Amino acid sequence: MALSTGIEVPATARWRDRLSSISPAKLIAIIGVVFVAWLVLVPLFALFYTAFAEDTPYGPGDFTFDNFVNAYSQWHLLSLFWNSLVFAGGAGILTLVLGGFVAWAVERTDMPGREVFHSLTLLSFALPGLLTTMAWMLILSPNVGWVNSLLKIWFGLETAPFNIYSMSGMIWVLSAHYFPLAYLLLGPAFRSLDVRMEEAAYMSGARQMQIARRVTMPMMKPAILSTLLLLFVRGIESFEVPRLIGNPARIEVFTTDIQAAIRGSSPELGVASALSITLLAICILTVYLYRRSTRNAEAFATITGKGYKPTRMKLGAWRWPLAGITGLLFAFALGLPVATMIWQSLFQKPTLPFMAGAGDMTFDNYRFVFGYPIFADAVTTSVSLGAMSATIIVGLAFMLAWIAQRALPRYGWMFDLLAFLPIAFPSIIVGASILFAYLLLPIPVYNTIWILLIAYLTLYMPYGMRFASGGLVQIHKELEEAAHTSGASYGQVFRRVLMPLLIPVALSAWIYIFVLAVRELGASIMLVGPGTHVLGTISLTMWEEGGSYGAVCALGVIQILPLIVIVAFLRWLERRIQGSEH
Repeated sequence: MALSTGIEVPATARWRDRLSSISPAKLIAIIGVVFVAWLVLVPLFALFYTAFAEDTPYGPGDFTFDNFVNAYSQWHLLSLFWNSLVFAGGAGILTLVLGGFVAWAVERTDMPGREVFHSLTLLSFALPGLLTTMAWMLILSPNVGWVNSLLKIWFGLETAPFNIYSMSGMIWVLSAHYFPLAYLLLGPAFRSLDVRMEEAAYMSGARQMQIARRVTMPMMKPAILSTLLLLFVRGIESFEVPRLIGNPARIEVFTTDIQAAIRGSSPELGVASALSITLLAICILTVYLYRRSTRNAEAFATITGKGYKPTRMKLGAWRWPLAGITGLLFAFALGLPVATMIWQSLFQKPTLPFMAGAGDMTFDNYRFVFGYPIFADAVTTSVSLGAMSATIIVGLAFMLAWIAQRALPRYGWMFDLLAFLPIAFPSIIVGASILFAYLLLPIPVYNTIWILLIAYLTLYMPYGMRFASGGLVQIHKELEEAAHTSGASYGQVFRRVLMPLLIPVALSAWIYIFVLAVRELGASIMLVGPGTHVLGTISLTMWEEGGSYGAVCALGVIQILPLIVIVAFLRWLERRIQGSEH
């Protein structure tokens, strides 16, 4: 029998010794990973728990399958599936076509004005989807749409030629808002495509259509497929367009049905959770297919170390016509809603632009907005949430990316997956699951700004992670190795070597996340309470209360202008960084 010659150390003392041996940098990293895991996994567990729990007046009750029976035993579910898939698929395809055309024109040709169009795509992120949807309703509504009114006057029509309250109207509105995103996703792929392969095919006697079908499209396959899948996710999780256009047209999709189940006179939290799980499964499957489609993208690479030289197609006499077509697309898809919003903000009632008898312009709508009782609170809350979300996410994402790529590369895929997972969560589901989680947990954040902050952190962590991972990849490990050789700790390397080099990327990520957070609506509408207001929810409230269209447009202009200034600053910073690199 072995005899113990030492004194037995209490368990608490052993754990204290282990914790004391962990460096401050590693301790901060562990806390950061645990915090991100809490943000992502707790709402997910709450969603599943609520889905399998009986709805009672006192909260979730006993285990049951009734929520799924009630959600899936109705024929209504088939229309939800069909409408959601048609809407997301149609919008994804149209957005891909529009964005792909602009990406090809800007990145592959010598068309004039390429820098202007690139800047316009960045500025488009300052336009909240809620406000552009409202603007299109003022343009193409059968009753108050000014384009329909003008066409009826000019051509003597008895009925409006366009009806925004239709599936095609929903698809157009979402595509017009998202096609700049498709451009930004496809642009790098077009930019890196070596045109010499197409030239070789042309010299061999191939026609332009044959070259496009058999050379260009196969090389672009990963970029096109991944872009289409991400656009499908953005479409199926869309809330603003189905809420404002789909509801009056009786076109219900998953997001609006989930919101109705939770916000109804008798909330059905379990049914909403059951529906959310289906929508979540569709989004997770799509994101899985996206990651699978980009896994072997290097097989399609055309940039090598052997004399790669990106060139542009010479259009000759077609340069200016192509620029004109591209300009018309931007003017119609982006300029028309913004111009409509600015014009209508100067009138009390829907007014035909530049027509006699339009009435006197007035700034009363702006005075009304600035005097609106909760406007100041909404601005303060939205800006505060945007700033806090951007700051926390940037700090966490860069630390998590460093852990994944440098400190613990063996487990890097786990950290990356953890931070990337919320991209498959529609914002309406993030809001619903966080609502369920903090109704169950004894943490007093319900009906406060803090529950909104938790939702925003969960929603936008994947975007911060993408910025951080991309920036860190560009910094060679030899800089850190030299610092370690000189005796620097992990914390010193991160603080004094990496962060100064990553400041431009971090600033870009901060501004981008700030803009997204200020625009957010889907999660906010599930979580705002009597004491909290954000700009998105008061815009929706003012619109649906049937008040002045002019006041809502004035509120939109007030929101958009500062965001445009912020994004313009981002573009200026991007150009300065590119200039310093050259």
